[in-house]
Amino acid sequence: MKIAVAVYDEKLEVFTRVGRAPWFAIFEDDRFLELRPNRHAASHDHEGGHHGGGHGHGMHDGHGRGMGHGRGEGHGHGFHAMEEYSPEEVELHRKDLGNLSDIDIMLVRAVGPNMKEALELSGIDVVKVRKKDGEKADVLVKNYLENRTDG
Repeated sequence: MKIAVAVYDEKLEVFTRVGRAPWFAIFEDDRFLELRPNRHAASHDHEGGHHGGGHGHGMHDGHGRGMGHGRGEGHGHGFHAMEEYSPEEVELHRKDLGNLSDIDIMLVRAVGPNMKEALELSGIDVVKVRKKDGEKADVLVKNYLENRTDG
């Protein structure tokens, strides 16, 4: 089973909001395989992206990585408030997820309605996790595998 977790970089610190994460850490069961770029996040980082720029997170750290406010958390509105559901947005999100076609599960802390549907349409199960489940992707995956109820 392949599992993806949104992360900042190779340190595998969990990034709260899936659509904004610079990278996805990819695991085969509990074994870390690689980092893959989040193609959708790049659409936010370009001037305005396909979202018209309204998120206020377009800063970079000089290494091509986004620097969202509060490490992706607590930026003044609810996680779902910034993005309304739209079939067109779902399709854009789905296209951006092409490099995740072999993923079975995405562990998420926060995911917008368009990204959630795009993941599900791509055949990826979306599993909500909490901060207490782990701050690093490897710990989060290990805890998920140990505590899941489906087997």
